[in-house]
Amino acid sequence: MRLIAAIVVLTLVAIGAGALAGLHLFATAERVADAKKGATPPPIASSYSGSARLRKLSPIVTNLAAPANNWARVEASMVTDSMSDEDAGILAAHISEDIVTYLRSASVTQFEGTRGLQHLRDDLSERASIRSSGKVRELIIETLVIQ
Repeated sequence: MRLIAAIVVLTLVAIGAGALAGLHLFATAERVADAKKGATPPPIASSYSGSARLRKLSPIVTNLAAPANNWARVEASMVTDSMSDEDAGILAAHISEDIVTYLRSASVTQFEGTRGLQHLRDDLSERASIRSSGKVRELIIETLVIQ
């Protein structure tokens, strides 16, 4: 009988300790959740100044150098310093011409894989920067379809 009473007492103590530990963990979790709700995330620093603008270029469709029956369609945007809309439109037309010229001299094998796409992006960004005398900070390739 004493053994059964000892087991019952130990069981009640274990239930009580478990309940207290659970309540303590629940209260701690609520405090942490409330603290995270009130905290504002730090602002993401932009690599561009406040005067930078994103300007979308018209879609470019042209054939490639090799094989001759392959076509490429590029949609891109350029990040520019502040300039008038007229100047930006003229610059966008010149950059589109440069992209067409570049693509017509390229073959499909140059764009294979991630490394090929990175080289294309770097080459076109460099051409845009040179054409604009540094007013274009970056050329962003949104889509590239080769058919």
